[in-house]
Amino acid sequence: MNLNFAYYKAKSILGLSLSLAKVKFKLRNEGSYLGVFWYLLSPLAMFLILLSLRGLTNKNPIEYYPIYLLLGLIVFNLFRYATTISTNAIRGNAGLIKSLKINLEPFVISGIMQAVFSHIFEVIILVLFLFYFKVSLLCILFYPVVLFFLIIFIIGVSFILSTIGTYINDIENVWNIFLNLLWFSTPIFYSTSKDIFINKINPMYYFILGAREIIIYNKLPDFKIFLIMAVFSFGFLAVGLFVFEKYKKSFAEFI
Repeated sequence: MNLNFAYYKAKSILGLSLSLAKVKFKLRNEGSYLGVFWYLLSPLAMFLILLSLRGLTNKNPIEYYPIYLLLGLIVFNLFRYATTISTNAIRGNAGLIKSLKINLEPFVISGIMQAVFSHIFEVIILVLFLFYFKVSLLCILFYPVVLFFLIIFIIGVSFILSTIGTYINDIENVWNIFLNLLWFSTPIFYSTSKDIFINKINPMYYFILGAREIIIYNKLPDFKIFLIMAVFSFGFLAVGLFVFEKYKKSFAEFI
């Protein structure tokens, strides 16, 4: 009986999350001349800037550097976009939450789905780059494995941020500062060793490394990399769900 209840609750949450994500995605692009291509402008602009500075930022040559750079940008961009939305996931829907008795999880998950929708268009651009540089397209079929772990990780972080954001208005500003620091400490436009301490404790390092190993170099990462991704992903998911579940009953009082 409990399993059936959990199944239908999960199905309801996912269904509502998808519906909300579709609506928000459509509203964001409604009336826009470029539509979904606005999602691509930020990573592409950053890509062109960093590519033009390649001689300054990379003393050691990196094979297929344009793809190396673009892949790092779009993986980090998914994390940045989804988690930033989550900081206002509860407060931004205060009217609905106060007026309706509804599950609160979809307000967080729908933002993540919205980010994944935009990520699909970024992956299409990546495929075009792979084709242009004559890199095998076969191994990109294994990218969803890395993407799965990344999304699980994002869900966990997003539940934590949405909970904090319910009580602290400035969390989005604080989070953006942290994201900028994380961006520069993550080897997106430069190469580095996984033996460096900052990389060992940086989850995004492993997700980007795994994606590059699969897509650019056509090989599966070491099992240790998958294990670390799984630990970060499900560890943050467990913490995020625990925190969100513990405090969600009092959300309506603070928004």
